Amino acid sequence: MEHQVTKTMDTSFHEPDDHASPPWYRSTRYWISFVGSFGIVNTFLQRGDLSMAIVCMVNHTAVDILKYGISINENLSLFTNASRDVHESSAITNISYTTIVERDTNVTEEVSFHDSCDSKIVDARMREDGELIWDKETQGLVLGGLFWGYMSLQIFCSFIIQRWGSRKVVAIGMFFMSVLTLLTPVTAWWSPWAVLVLRAIIGAFNGFTINGIFALWGKWAPPTERSRLICIMYSGTMSATALVFPVSAFLCKLNFAGGWPTVFYFYGVVGICWTFMWIYSVYDDPAHHPRIHQKERKYIQESLGKSEKKGVQLQIPTPWRAIFTSLPFLGIVSAHVTYNFGLFLMMSNLPTYMMEVLRFDIQSNGVYSLIPYLAMLLAILLGSLFADTLIEKHILSVNYTRKLMTVLGHLIPGILLIILSYLDCSQKDIAVVLLTLIIGLSGLAYCGLFVNFYDIAPVFATKIMSVSNAISMMPGILAPYVVAEVTKDKTREQWQIVFFLTAGLLGLGTVVYLILGQGHVQKWAVIREIPEEEKALPS
Repeated sequence: MEHQVTKTMDTSFHEPDDHASPPWYRSTRYWISFVGSFGIVNTFLQRGDLSMAIVCMVNHTAVDILKYGISINENLSLFTNASRDVHESSAITNISYTTIVERDTNVTEEVSFHDSCDSKIVDARMREDGELIWDKETQGLVLGGLFWGYMSLQIFCSFIIQRWGSRKVVAIGMFFMSVLTLLTPVTAWWSPWAVLVLRAIIGAFNGFTINGIFALWGKWAPPTERSRLICIMYSGTMSATALVFPVSAFLCKLNFAGGWPTVFYFYGVVGICWTFMWIYSVYDDPAHHPRIHQKERKYIQESLGKSEKKGVQLQIPTPWRAIFTSLPFLGIVSAHVTYNFGLFLMMSNLPTYMMEVLRFDIQSNGVYSLIPYLAMLLAILLGSLFADTLIEKHILSVNYTRKLMTVLGHLIPGILLIILSYLDCSQKDIAVVLLTLIIGLSGLAYCGLFVNFYDIAPVFATKIMSVSNAISMMPGILAPYVVAEVTKDKTREQWQIVFFLTAGLLGLGTVVYLILGQGHVQKWAVIREIPEEEKALPS
């Protein structure tokens, strides 16, 4: 009969003395974390590029003309010099509308009416009209296209990563994603439906990079550094979201390659360059890295409980039934889904909200969209140190630490969203402060529920993360479409509905996670080791 030895991951491992591993600033694992963070930056830049570019690639004036039936003669006070080229058959196929605003003393009062917060028409000076005639519904569908592809291949990604390893999968994902990003302007000129398909394919490769980078930490992250390493990597999410708005706004204003196409060209080239950096810097585990210090390799392997004895094999069949019936896992998924609804709402629609309700122009839009995500980046970095300290000093258990960070990053932003929904363009400063707090505090959730996958199932963390990612991508599809349907008239009251819905979902996800969440390794995630010499013995 086979003799089986049961073994659990030791999450109480303490930092060894300085001789056991090089300091963090010379360690390979932290370098990989920073490289991975830069990779997340590239991934999310290419995920969010369309959200900002769509503000300056769509002809919003023409869309309003088609929607509200506004004629030039009725709006001479707002558009004093205009040229219009309309080609109509059974449907309008092209509108070129160029606006040059010249304020005149005779029309000051009427222009000021259009500048009011209650007006459906935005001052033309605040518009960055492009050449594409995409209505709100089309914009919502195109913005959600990436998540169709991202969601569809999540579980498949985990099998590919297991077979090929993170290094190859991430390199392939980033390279092809970047090439397709370069092709976005061509498909946009052709058809919005072509962009929808292209974005879905980009989303599939996007999933390869996210899951592949995440999968590394099962073999690279010592338990007591788990929050730090994973949160440093995830900080790239916020760095990208902070950068994508002002950088895209700047590229839109450039008189190069048509303005908005430059956004996609720039991010595509950067992504291709990063691919080569990844191939050089990263290996799937410490044992195969040619440049890692021997002491660091030993430290990581010992801290993860890896046996160096020859002939030891791991029997780790994936217990899918136990996973899908695990209450702690379902609690994480519930919080993940609701969190993503709020995150994708902001990532996909924040520039649109700031244009339609707060009435920021494209340049101010990019600058003020940057501030909240810088706060989120800071919250992730400080929150990871805070969470690790609570656990290392035994101030709170792993379970209560994860739940505390989730409450701070989940529930409180939901409450602040309700307050934000009552503000309009006459209270811009207060609105920016609230947006900064909402998005900034939400970064603390990364140190809670997202690290929790490794707490409950270190061996299966990549697989259960892939499953959770697949399910939680639904908000990425739904959020832009819901916003497009609810905010057709671009009013504060319509955006208020969106914010109340989001706050309710965040509250629900928090409650479910507090009830079901756990911080220890589950029984179905226990590692079983069988020595090879005993494996051959007859039963």
